[in-house]
Amino acid sequence: MTEERAGTDGSADAVRGRAAPLPPYPSSAGHPLFHTVHSMRDVFGFRERAMADHDLIRIKLLGPGDVYHLGHPDYFERVLLNDRDHFRKSEDFRIAFEGGLVAVEGDTWRRQREVLQPLFSRDSLRDYADGMVDAIRRRRDHWQPGTRIDLAAETSDLTLDVLFATLLGRDLDVDGDREIRTAADRLQHWFAPTSYPLPTWVPTPARRRFKRGKRRLQSVASRLLDAAAADPPADPSEADDLLSLLVALRESGVESEALTDDRLRDQVVTMIFAGHDTTATAIAFAFYALARHPEVRERFHAEVDALDGPPTITDLDALDVTERVVTETMRLFPPVYTIPRETTTDVIVDGYRIPEGATTWLTVDRVHRDPRFYDDPDAFRPERWATDLRERLPDFAYVPFGGGPRTCIGRQFALMEAQLALATVGRDYHLAWPDDDTDDPPRRLGMTTRMEPGTAVRVVER
Repeated sequence: MTEERAGTDGSADAVRGRAAPLPPYPSSAGHPLFHTVHSMRDVFGFRERAMADHDLIRIKLLGPGDVYHLGHPDYFERVLLNDRDHFRKSEDFRIAFEGGLVAVEGDTWRRQREVLQPLFSRDSLRDYADGMVDAIRRRRDHWQPGTRIDLAAETSDLTLDVLFATLLGRDLDVDGDREIRTAADRLQHWFAPTSYPLPTWVPTPARRRFKRGKRRLQSVASRLLDAAAADPPADPSEADDLLSLLVALRESGVESEALTDDRLRDQVVTMIFAGHDTTATAIAFAFYALARHPEVRERFHAEVDALDGPPTITDLDALDVTERVVTETMRLFPPVYTIPRETTTDVIVDGYRIPEGATTWLTVDRVHRDPRFYDDPDAFRPERWATDLRERLPDFAYVPFGGGPRTCIGRQFALMEAQLALATVGRDYHLAWPDDDTDDPPRRLGMTTRMEPGTAVRVVER
């Protein structure tokens, strides 16, 4: 891959950069005038056709205009690490999260990351484990053997329960707190495939739901912060959850610019959404995979049955099969299926020019299923991770949490939660998939990939 960057100062490099062609509109995607319609109908199928023979393409959408798709680990490494200053977070992040950690850039991001990092330290994670298991057991005990549950809704509720019990220091009502649960879900609606390709001024139903959900979630965040402010810790180092940490930092006068009332609210909104959504997806698809692969399920059940009781953090090292199930699930069904960025300058990639200000998508799901890097890439095979695969993979060929300095701050939190959830539920129940011939689970796309709401599984007591 060519690492040359287009210049901006009239040099020979700049001339070559301006002369470089744009990536092609692939013929397999049909005429560019119809890209929007094809994408709205079937995002995955359309992109699979478009990128069948190319690692770098562009498609034309009515709203964003030309969108550049990058589908190789080398490109990911450049965007996320080596040349990251020439790619910024997209406008969509700012629309959804405003001043929250996942949306801000530069020094503001670094300051926020430093403030929040202690909540995700090794010691903090150990402290969260028991609270995670307690919240998971409350949700599990709410299910009745022999009944059917909505897998997407239940795993979303489960991870929200865990998030509030650990990072936010409050137990949600297992049967209630619908305002919070509904509002958190609706941040997804800005990215609905039936709306996203359209100009932002088009008032689609999904966008209206997004705006209502965002306002409600901001209101919830403000109320949580007000409650925490009534009795803040005397020192930020004494805080044991996100709310008390943020309030204590504000009261201490540290990082005042990064901790205004609006910034604190944005941070809580970001954590409520990002702290539960992707993990819920990973857990839902892991249960689907276990249901559809009895030989893997048998090994998984044997492993969790060998535990002395409910899983604890000290058990995680012994849960090798469970860990591989989670790892393989996030390869095959990555919750963050696309990492969006915008270029801050003209960039040359393999002789093609991506213009300044262009929407650029890193196609995680395509790389995760690329036969150049994975044998039998469409098969669910957790055992592949028992080999030296990680050492043999190119850097950035497995990126369910992104990569580079902006790797998800909650990565270890999410992995621990997913393993504890599978083990806690798996000791008592098997979630049986409907008897059909579905090769892939029904998926709904938004900011992330999710299990289609309404997908029912049967709770089978073991």
